[in-house]
Amino acid sequence: MGCRSHGNRNVQNNPPVKKIAAYGVHLFTASGAALALWALVLIFEESYQMALWALAGTVLIDSVDGALARLVQTKKHAAAIDGALLDNIVDYLTWTAIPLFWIYATMHLPLWVLLVCAAASALGFSNTEAKTSDHFFLGFPSYWNIVVVYIFLLQLSVFWATLIMLAFAVATFLPVKYVYPTRTLFLRKTTLLLGSFFVIHFLALIYFYDRASPLLLYSSLLFPCYYFGLSFYLNVKTAETSS
Repeated sequence: MGCRSHGNRNVQNNPPVKKIAAYGVHLFTASGAALALWALVLIFEESYQMALWALAGTVLIDSVDGALARLVQTKKHAAAIDGALLDNIVDYLTWTAIPLFWIYATMHLPLWVLLVCAAASALGFSNTEAKTSDHFFLGFPSYWNIVVVYIFLLQLSVFWATLIMLAFAVATFLPVKYVYPTRTLFLRKTTLLLGSFFVIHFLALIYFYDRASPLLLYSSLLFPCYYFGLSFYLNVKTAETSS
């Protein structure tokens, strides 16, 4: 009887614990929106470097919240919150809206260019096929927080910055697959390893900011080159296989 009673208590206690864990993960994801607002305030205060640190915090949250959500089964134990919708809202703020405002404040790019990028990303985030069944991003996955930092640190002219940003905005609608670093199976371990080094590289860029050495800046471009190169290779490989 004692064993049976103990088992019943476990059955009764587990669901609340799982619910708390599941809603805790949703809260963790939502904290990215709070950091986004903090970054916005920092931009208004002209603390541009600190704003990047706040955005870096949102990237850290975004890199682990999906795995945590699957681990605690948020769809089952916290179904009242639409995790995918929450993630898209936070991601749009932290990967698109705030970074675009940051580059506007730091480099005064033409406002119409940023509005085009913002609208393109809004459509990209609402695309039901933006994440494919074989674990790729379809169309440019709105990595604006990375793009704007490089535009700023490379001291590109307004002309070249405009050209690059419009090209990425157009790429949002092109039927091109981009590697989903944590989920694309092909060379996933290599991608994650190189990606880890890139994160360290990028954090160093934020730390040194406009004092970053050319060696640090240009060597950090190795992973973006690998990322786009691998994505291009897999698109060609898929096209050849299907034909």
